[in-house]
Amino acid sequence: MVRVENIQKHFGSLKVLKGIDLDIQEKEIVVIIGPSGSGKSTLLRCINFLEMPDKGKVFINQHEVKTNNHDINGLRARVGMVFQHFHLFPHMTVLENVMEGPVQVKKIAKNKARKAAAELLEKVGLSDKADEYPEMLSGGQKQRVAIARSLAMEPEVILFDEPTSALDPELVGEVIDVIDDLAREGMTMAIVTHEIWFARKVAHKVIVMDEGKIIEQGPPEQVFDNPTHPRTQQFLKQVFNE
Repeated sequence: MVRVENIQKHFGSLKVLKGIDLDIQEKEIVVIIGPSGSGKSTLLRCINFLEMPDKGKVFINQHEVKTNNHDINGLRARVGMVFQHFHLFPHMTVLENVMEGPVQVKKIAKNKARKAAAELLEKVGLSDKADEYPEMLSGGQKQRVAIARSLAMEPEVILFDEPTSALDPELVGEVIDVIDDLAREGMTMAIVTHEIWFARKVAHKVIVMDEGKIIEQGPPEQVFDNPTHPRTQQFLKQVFNE
């Protein structure tokens, strides 16, 4: 579903990604972990061309994404993105936030988009919040709206950039429950997270990044229970001792 080849990205003299190769199969859940500053979020943003890679190729469903506006806009309709900080439109109701993309980008009729948005809000447990504004919601509720908004575009894959890290601890579970439901339904996902227990629960494959490179990858039981790279061992020891 997603393949990246030799993705490189630098900001000035800082090399953030140093030649990343990654495959994500259809219906596969890939969880990306690693210390802060290792390039995890930048990798997701390069896959979606929110950051323009300096070198390398991105393929979605075996088709290379060209760096022209038409190709990139088409990509973003097929590859959803859920951010750490929600990015909801404050002047729109919850329902309007969810239906905005299909109406504006896919040119779907408003009545059809409204019905689909209402069904998605029911799916994420927020039917009763449809007419409220984002400022009236908790962080967990805002993130669930953001997930519904991404689903409204009917993406082939969703990228999650630390979707729970901005939430109070008691709100993390409600967002993870929604992601867990998507996993059971077969949605292809790449998830950057610090929630190791969640990674162990949902991941088909775990990617460990450090200093702009993938240093280890494999099924969760191998990476978490028997890591081979010394840096992975050190990182997990720090995480489990927190």
